[in-house]
Amino acid sequence: MIPTLEVVLGSSRYYACEVCGMIYADSDTARSCESWCSAHGSCNMEITKRAIGKIRRAGLRLR
Repeated sequence: MIPTLEVVLGSSRYYACEVCGMIYADSDTARSCESWCSAHGSCNMEITKRAIGKIRRAGLRLR
């Protein structure tokens, strides 16, 4: 199982793809995004349309 980056804002927990930084409400979608991004070097529009935001952090980029 691929670990995902957990984002905590107040009392809410969200999950981010560590490859592209898209944030999702559930960890399964974040894992799907991370798997796709890692395998293809791009984002999948069917997955990213469920994103609720995007994080920016140093070193975060598509591989």
